[in-house]
Amino acid sequence: MILSNLEKRRNKIILYFDESEKIEIYYDVYLNLSIFKGDEISPKRIEEIKLANAEFEVKNSAFRYLSNRNHSIFELKNKLKKKGFDSQIIEKVITYLIDIKYLNDLTFAKNFVRNRVEGKKEGVMKITSELYRKGITREIIAEVTESIKENPKNIKNAFELGKSKLEKIQKKGKTDFTKIKSKLFLFLKGRGFTSDVIFEVIRKLNIKDEEFD
Repeated sequence: MILSNLEKRRNKIILYFDESEKIEIYYDVYLNLSIFKGDEISPKRIEEIKLANAEFEVKNSAFRYLSNRNHSIFELKNKLKKKGFDSQIIEKVITYLIDIKYLNDLTFAKNFVRNRVEGKKEGVMKITSELYRKGITREIIAEVTESIKENPKNIKNAFELGKSKLEKIQKKGKTDFTKIKSKLFLFLKGRGFTSDVIFEVIRKLNIKDEEFD
């Protein structure tokens, strides 16, 4: 087919062919094609152009997501699938992003842990659960969460949260130590802290040391 005309529209360009066919592609894609009005374009070449355009569109979407925040590979893949992109093209783009260091699950997990410990004051159990949901492997989760257990910030976060919760409970006039401890335990457990950390916090808060059922 002969490329009979070209029409630019904003960030895209329409390629018209002599057999009343036309395809619309991104202008950036066109710039890399080295094709001009009057050129004869084979059906195979047209399919290659369509594929290049589809890959460009998936890359654009991926970069938009990544510009907002870091994503795990699993997260980004799912978002691209929900947009209806071809699964093979998604896999190709994901591989490309890994190769150019835009996607890295270990880096993502380390940053995620840092944010959750320092920003949201979450415990290791909750962080671990969230990382699993984001498709992070057991090996990476084990590596990035190991540091939480030794991090003084972990105990400090739990203590500050526990102290604040204790003050709220006491303001309500509750004095039953067993009930107070139970409420603290469940509260801190919900924030993702381990039983060892919670008992340590209760000890530091001078709550009577009794066993929980």
